[in-house]
Amino acid sequence: MSVKRILLVAATAVSIISLSTAAMSQPPASGRGGAGAAAGAPARGGAPAGRGGGRAAAPPVDYTTMAKQNVKISTGELRGVIIDEVARFQGIPYAAPPVVDLRWKPPAPAAKWTGVRDAFEPGGGCAAPNEDCLYLNVQKPEGAKPGDKLPVMVYIHGGSFTSGQGSAYDGTRFVKQGIVVVTINYRLGRAGWFSHPALTKEGQPANFGLLDQIASLKWVQSNIGAFGGDPAKVTIFGESAGAVSVLYLVISPEARGLFRGAISQSGFPRNVPGNRAAIDAYSARAASAAGVTGDTAAAAAALRRLPLTAFPASQGYFDNTRAYPTVDGKSIRYGITEGFEKGDAKVAVMIGGNSNDASLYNMQNSLPAALNEVPNRARMAQVFNPANRLSDAQLINDYWTVLRMTEPNRNVARLQTRQGKPIWLYYFSYEAPAARIAAGVRGARHAADIPYVFNSNRGYAGEDLATAQTMNAYWASFAKYLNPGAAGGPQWDKYNVANDNLLEFSNSGPRVTTKMQDALLNFTESQPHT
Repeated sequence: MSVKRILLVAATAVSIISLSTAAMSQPPASGRGGAGAAAGAPARGGAPAGRGGGRAAAPPVDYTTMAKQNVKISTGELRGVIIDEVARFQGIPYAAPPVVDLRWKPPAPAAKWTGVRDAFEPGGGCAAPNEDCLYLNVQKPEGAKPGDKLPVMVYIHGGSFTSGQGSAYDGTRFVKQGIVVVTINYRLGRAGWFSHPALTKEGQPANFGLLDQIASLKWVQSNIGAFGGDPAKVTIFGESAGAVSVLYLVISPEARGLFRGAISQSGFPRNVPGNRAAIDAYSARAASAAGVTGDTAAAAAALRRLPLTAFPASQGYFDNTRAYPTVDGKSIRYGITEGFEKGDAKVAVMIGGNSNDASLYNMQNSLPAALNEVPNRARMAQVFNPANRLSDAQLINDYWTVLRMTEPNRNVARLQTRQGKPIWLYYFSYEAPAARIAAGVRGARHAADIPYVFNSNRGYAGEDLATAQTMNAYWASFAKYLNPGAAGGPQWDKYNVANDNLLEFSNSGPRVTTKMQDALLNFTESQPHT
């Protein structure tokens, strides 16, 4: 069995991994329960399922007794609620519902409304079958007002481009530091990442989800001043699929000028984008099975009337027909690494990953085949396991983490530095105390960093709380000053190719290190990344 086949089978783990980040940042005192931690962190408590899509039942919230605040934006007046000195506006439409004739088209402007629109509840998420989902949420300091010019952070959620919802993430700890936080929804699955010969003939792109993200950033440029934010001080950040999106936005000419800083958390920079011709062929077969053939305008109209279930979204990581960013010559011209090589990245960047990001692939369930498929396996074992003390499960996870995340992140840092642009590199290896003595593969699992970045788990104490406060402060410092090193603590300097320096968030606290895992990264740099 090939590695590609192994990972296609193992991809069912995506839904499990998505559960590990379950709405880990819900606000307090709003009737939605406390925030939870990712795998490897303390128990999650009452978090809804998935990365925000599939919210668990909660008692209705009585907003009548809560303090309110109104804000006027370009489409009308909003009324939000104030909780813990944070004004929250949820379910704000930033584009028209992409349904019926607007399905598989770039986002259209949101309609205006009269009167005051209550912005108490988030809009529906974009996980199938829901398509009316282009909403965003804003949190700001209660006293922030137009003209304050506060820095802005826009979070793009993960979920393998098939699940998730912006409202699952609570930016309270950033807001308390004088930052306006925006979380967004964007089209997912085949609604967001799709092509068909009839749509190609229409001149449509293939990355509608990415265009949604750009539309939300244009909304921020036009409206965030009403919330006290500064459109000239926008930072985008995201994890996993959200980080992949962040990196594509960084190199996209269509997104240029919409933000000044970008943070990628586990963004798989060397992953190869989808192949439009392969997706067109797949979708033509699927459409034909549903009774739609050809590439005419009539065929395109018929496609838009089909249920999305006619085009199931494969989650195989190396299936080039999956719902994934795709080269279409419009919204995406080439892969992330090539974009950084060409100097397309014009903004300040922070980039990093976790010490067991390979947990996403669930490789240990595919042993021994997974190890047997490693090119130059004997040499890999010498480099990664010189003392022969690692289990096969630990070995394959360590190798795939470095191959897919750690080395690609270092490569991006090198490319950006050689272009004369600032970039900061980090490595998240922190494990909650209970995880350090648990059996199985060690390391910080994929998505385990999210609740620490948001400092959103109200149950954190001791080392967990210290790690969350530290990471949250570094992220906030980057958003405020384009310099995470201004946060205090160990000085986090820009990446330097000769020093190969990064900041590690470790079990013993944050520490600056140089040439970390140098032999491992140098070996994997020469290996195939397709």
